Formats: sequence, C-alpha cells, structure tokens
Amino acid sequence: MSSREEIIREAGLEPWILSGRAYPRPLPDDLIPFYCYTRDGGHSLLVVLENEYRAGQKPERFVIPAPVKTVLRAGYHVKDGLLWSTLPYRPDSGLVVEEGDVEF
Repeated sequence: MSSREEIIREAGLEPWILSGRAYPRPLPDDLIPFYCYTRDGGHSLLVVLENEYRAGQKPERFVIPAPVKTVLRAGYHVKDGLLWSTLPYRPDSGLVVEEGDVEF
C-alpha cells in the first residue's frame, strides 16, 4: 500500500500540498489515507482518474487532488493501495467540479 507521502511524491504534487490540515467533518475510514489540502483546491482527496488511466502505465501518473465532495458524489474504490474514481475531466482544462464542491 502506498502512503500519502509516496503518492504525493510519485504524482509530483509536493509544491501544491499544505500539511497540518484536517477535513472539518469525519471522512469514511477508507478515505482518510488519501486526504490532502491543496493551495488552490482546498480539502481534497488524492485520486486516480479511472477514466483517464491507461493500462500498462503507472497509476500515480493519473493521480490528481479532487475535492472531497466531488469524489463522494461520484463514488470511489480502493485498489492496489490507491483511491480510484471516475470523475468529469477535460484534458484541456482539467477536472470539472460543481459549484460549492471546493472547500477551503
């Protein structure tokens, strides 16, 4: 199982993650290892974009921080020590989130 720090490092997200933060409400136990707080996105989960993942490549290449509310609404599963979800994503503009999903 990958640790949060390993996932952040493998995905190249170190400059964007702020430590010492906690989600203001209880998270399901299986989501706690994937929680992070980003400079530009606030309360997030480190998730593999299942709809963008290409077999044979390292899943960490497809990890993005996604708002907690977005992941909870879309559904998720844990596989091979990573959090996976199918989320609305546009290669030219990034993750599509609903108004109110981004929490600071």
